[in-house]
Formats: sequence, structure tokens, C-alpha cells
Amino acid sequence: MLKYRDIAIGLQEIPNEVSLVINIANCPFKCKGCNTKHLWEDSGELLSYENLEMLIDSTIQDITCVLFMGGDVAPDEINELAAYIRNHYPDLKIGWYSGGETITVFTEYQNFDYLKFGPFIKKLGPLSSPKTNQRLYKVEGGVLRNITRLLW
Repeated sequence: MLKYRDIAIGLQEIPNEVSLVINIANCPFKCKGCNTKHLWEDSGELLSYENLEMLIDSTIQDITCVLFMGGDVAPDEINELAAYIRNHYPDLKIGWYSGGETITVFTEYQNFDYLKFGPFIKKLGPLSSPKTNQRLYKVEGGVLRNITRLLW
């Protein structure tokens, strides 16, 4: 089961959203220059449905989106958690920041409103850099629309 290390309220990760950012432990990519190396370790609290509800319920007045940061060790679990949110909190948007290279992790995207793909490459910069290799997509009717430029 996935573990999370900590949470934050994010204003910049997803355009026009206030996100509950859930930082998932045990990142398999270990990108050079990573600024969240504490997420490389397999430690933290289990991200059960009960813990997910507790995190959302404690921030629901302040957020419009739930954003999973990581979770690439178990993408099916991320998808299941997203489906749970979709069913229990239908007004919230759902995003996933993956360090994976491709967008073929899921055959269907209906549980997500936003998907970010690509490892961090220091010389190309983060999503806020026009040179970045990372891409942020908005999911609209099962189609991925690249919205990375909105972060520049």
C-alpha cells in the first residue's frame, strides 16, 4: 500500500486550483537535482481510504483539487484512490504528478482532471520553466490537452 510523507496546500502546481498536495513516499526515479529527496524513502503513513478522507475532510474548506505527488511505484493504487475521491468528493478536481516518461500508464483517464508526466531534469528546469521536459495535461472528455504553458 502507498505511504504518504506529508501534505501541503499548493497554489502553483495546478493553474486556477488550490490543491491538497499529498506527497507520496518511495519514489522510484530518484532524479538528479530532486528537491524532494525525502520522498525517495519508503516511510510515512499508509494512504488508506480512511486516511485519505481525514486529509480531505480537514482541508475541504480550503481546496478545489487533490494532487498526488508521486506514487509511481503503484500507479493502479493512485488510480483507485482517484476513483474513490471522484465517487465521494465529486466537486473536487483530481491531479497526479508522475515522474514517468510517458502517458501510457492508464488506458483510461476518467478519474483525473490533471496529469503531469516527466522526470525532473535539472538543466531543463521545473514545470515553471519554458525549457522543461515535463508536461502538465488537463483531461477533457478522455483527451489530454497540454496546459504546461499556463505555468510559465
